[in-house]
Amino acid sequence: MRKLFGISSVDEIPSQFVLQQYDNPLSKKLNEVINEIRSQRCNYLRLKLCRKGDPSGALFFSYIVEDKSPGGLSYVEFLVHVLRQIQSKMT
Repeated sequence: MRKLFGISSVDEIPSQFVLQQYDNPLSKKLNEVINEIRSQRCNYLRLKLCRKGDPSGALFFSYIVEDKSPGGLSYVEFLVHVLRQIQSKMT
């Protein structure tokens, strides 16, 4: 956590957190990934860290949508497919 966010525990996460780049490979890579995503979009939301159990985390999960890839299975369809394969091998 210190290498990525400059803090030693989740209790130190401030309410207004700003991602900074520290002089280590892990921090540089995280910043590169985020900057690449941002460069591909005209709009993007701020990065927000939230602790486990934080109400803002529940809000985040409510916005997650599973995308089905063209010609592929959704995650649930994939799990059903794997379950059927296991069941067929068990019988």
